[in-house]
Amino acid sequence: MNQNKIGAFISERRRAKGWTQNDLAEKLGITDKAVSKWETGRSLPDLSLFVPLCDLLDITLNELFAGECIPEEDLKERTDAVLLEVITNWLGHDGGKTSENDTTSQTVLEVQNVSKIYKSESNSVLAVNNVSFQIPYSSFVGIMGASGSGKTTLLNLIATIDKPTNGTIKINGQTITDIPEAETADFRREHLGFVFQEYNLLDTLTIYENIALALTIKEVPKESIGPTIQNLSEKLAISSILDKFPYEVSGGQRQRCACARAIAASPDIILADEPTGALDSNAAKQLLNTFSTLCSEYHATILMVTHDVMAASYCDRLYFMRDGEIKASLHREQENKQAFFAKILEKMAWIG
Repeated sequence: MNQNKIGAFISERRRAKGWTQNDLAEKLGITDKAVSKWETGRSLPDLSLFVPLCDLLDITLNELFAGECIPEEDLKERTDAVLLEVITNWLGHDGGKTSENDTTSQTVLEVQNVSKIYKSESNSVLAVNNVSFQIPYSSFVGIMGASGSGKTTLLNLIATIDKPTNGTIKINGQTITDIPEAETADFRREHLGFVFQEYNLLDTLTIYENIALALTIKEVPKESIGPTIQNLSEKLAISSILDKFPYEVSGGQRQRCACARAIAASPDIILADEPTGALDSNAAKQLLNTFSTLCSEYHATILMVTHDVMAASYCDRLYFMRDGEIKASLHREQENKQAFFAKILEKMAWIG
């Protein structure tokens, strides 16, 4: 994928429309500096902007990736070649998803007809509207949506940080919407794990101590803490940095530490809020591979909120939110990441 060629193509199509860089930027809701960087080959558009950019410039996604208009007679052959090259560059080679274990029949999370309304003196906002879905044991599930779609509100409801206006949420059969406010902190400590965009590690503790703290709070026997951390750190490739402080290691290593901390106490479900948002593409891939490892080797159940197509392609199944509602879903089944990535783009274009 030639970044300079793509930039020149964007510039050519923009000028054909009679638009300035500022005109295109305003239509996309971004700065003209971003458009300038694209057109000079210094960066590529954010994944979330590919579809609206193509719509504005009257080109297909494959023509954008190819950096040129594709003649109709060559469309099928060129489209397949371009898409395969782009997806492989982003995701690497992937042989496909292995068949699911029988344990996936067990439901860990059940969301039933959940709504959330925020009220003020002057108006009310329906942030989540009658949402229902289930997440099986040992699965990696994503919720996709643009800012303001309601995905983070939904995650907060599942995390017991907020309570729904209507509906019920069950985790391993327990109705969490019935838990008294005074007991929610205990529930989170015993049953939930968290991975945030900004790591949320304590800078005054080493990587080892950050992970140990989660086990200590859950009253894990002292003699089990060391072996547990050693095993996890080897699996997640952070054993060499256990004695370092968070500010001494990379963002990707900090996120893998956060993953180790989240899974160490064996939660029923791990909730991840835009976990790749502060990472570069290489660190993001490492983190997403870590999530896959947690599911396959530790039978973790993960629910991730994201707007990133690359991150979403690692999931077993996806729910697409817009205007507080789940508009569509995808199940990966036996597809590899490349094929699932293409289906996600198609579904996003359909929803958009």
